Amino acid sequence: MDLLCLSSRCFRVALVPGLLLALGACAAGDSSNPSAVSPAAVAAPAAAPVPVSAATAVPVSTPAAARDGLAALIRASAVACSNASAGTGCTAGDADSGDFYDVELSPDCGDQGFFAGVAEAKGVETLDAVPGSGSKASATAKLSKGQLVCVQGIGRTGQNPLFYYVVAIPANTVGKCKGNALCDTYGDRPISGMKGTRGEACHVAAPGHYAGNCAQGWVSADTLEVFSSGM
Repeated sequence: MDLLCLSSRCFRVALVPGLLLALGACAAGDSSNPSAVSPAAVAAPAAAPVPVSAATAVPVSTPAAARDGLAALIRASAVACSNASAGTGCTAGDADSGDFYDVELSPDCGDQGFFAGVAEAKGVETLDAVPGSGSKASATAKLSKGQLVCVQGIGRTGQNPLFYYVVAIPANTVGKCKGNALCDTYGDRPISGMKGTRGEACHVAAPGHYAGNCAQGWVSADTLEVFSSGM
């Protein structure tokens, strides 16, 4: 007979060796004793995947920049739009006398931009308004032949473009210029007579949008070589 003690009480029982081993194993792994549980035996919960928030992504071009660029373009080009927030229903000139142009605006000078080069041998002056009846248009800058420009506005009568609103931007900031032969013919050329030359030089403020002292204004359509493919 063997003496078996459980807690504070002991009993005389007949036990075979295998049963003693089993009881020992149970006592060692008693769940009532937390310190006896091996940390390796408890599987750590899998880490939950962290969702990618759209707010943390860096946008190619922010809607705010596009809105600000459109508003600035409407002011600078002196056009009137029936829907200014969308840049639609725009006209330039004297609507009351019938001497006006329908204007299509496009402030984007990025991958979807519309580009051209100054082809006039003597260069061209950019104007702050479309010339017309009662117009008080004045020059804002003088662009030399070969200057690369982004076309941001097209003034039409019917289907015929007669005036373009252009902005001269640094050629090395235009992605489409890389490896493009057109940018050997047209690029950065001397600009003179600029108004409002205080502050920052012309620079990229957001993808496809420029700020600072960029020479800009209306020019006659026949002074430009327009890139039919965009570039």
